[in-house]
Amino acid sequence: MGVRQMLARGRRENRTAWLLLGPIVLYLIIFQIIPVLAGFALGFMNWVGVFTKPTFAGFNNFVRFFEDPLYITTLWNAFYIGVIAMSVNIIIGLVGALLLNMPISGKTLIRSIWFAPTVTSTVAVAQIFLAFIDPASGVINRFIMSIGMKPIAWGYSTFWMVFWIIIYSVWRGIGSCMILWLAGLQSIDPCLYEAASMEGARGSQQFWHITLPSLRGITAYMLITSFIAALQIFEAVFFISRGGPFGTTEVIVYRIFRDFYGDFNFGMAGSGSIIITLIIIVFSLFTARWYTMKEGTNA
Repeated sequence: MGVRQMLARGRRENRTAWLLLGPIVLYLIIFQIIPVLAGFALGFMNWVGVFTKPTFAGFNNFVRFFEDPLYITTLWNAFYIGVIAMSVNIIIGLVGALLLNMPISGKTLIRSIWFAPTVTSTVAVAQIFLAFIDPASGVINRFIMSIGMKPIAWGYSTFWMVFWIIIYSVWRGIGSCMILWLAGLQSIDPCLYEAASMEGARGSQQFWHITLPSLRGITAYMLITSFIAALQIFEAVFFISRGGPFGTTEVIVYRIFRDFYGDFNFGMAGSGSIIITLIIIVFSLFTARWYTMKEGTNA
C-alpha cells in the first residue's frame, strides 16, 4: 500500500470517527459544558428578573448565601436528610447483597424486585407514594381510620415529611446500591474464605477481616456517589413535601430551583450551584485521599 493510499485511508477513518463522535461531542457541548459554564458565570452576576440587565456582583451572592439563614437551613436540611437516607441505603444495600451472595434459589427474581424502583419512572414512583400518604384518600390513612384511629395530616408534620422523603429516597436508590455491593462481594477471591475457615475463623470474623477490607474500593465509591446524591436530593422534596411544612424540608437544590424558576433570581441560583459543587469536590477529594492512605497502609 502506497503512502497516498495510506493517507487517504487515514482521512476516511478520521471522517468516520468524527461522524460517529460528532453528535456525542455536540450533545456534551450544548447540554453539559455550556450549561455548566453559564451556571458558573451566573453565580457572579446580580440578575433578578428575566427582562432585567445582569450586572457583575463579584462575590456578593456568595456572601449573601452564608449570611442568609434561609440558605444555611436548606443546606443543613439537605445534609441531614440526605446523610440519613444515604446511611440507610448503604447499610440495607449491603445486607441485601450479602443475602443475595448466598446460594439461595430465585436470586434473579429477587434482584429484579430490588432494582425495579431504580428504573421506574420518577413520576410513577411519586404517584405511588402520594397514593399512600394522601391526607384524604390515602391508603395508610384509610387503614388507620378503619381501626378507629384519627387520620394523620402528613403535610403538617415535619417528622412525617422527612420520614417519607427518606423512605422514597431509599426505595429509589436501594437497587443500585445493592448491585454495587454485590459486584464487590463477587470479586473477592473465595480462597480467602477457605483459608480463613481452615484457620478456624467464624462468619463474623471473616466478615470483619476479609469482606469489609476487600470492599474498601467499593466503599469509597459508594460514599462519594451517595454523598453526591444526598446533597442533590430534589425529586422527593419536589413531589412529596414541596419544602413544607413551612419550609422545614426545603433542601438546597429545591431552593436553587425556586430561585431560578420561581423568583427568577438567577445570580443566587448560580452561586448556590457553585457552592454545592465545591462541597462535593472537597468531600470527594477527602474520600479518595482516605482510600489512598488505607491502600498504602495495607500495601
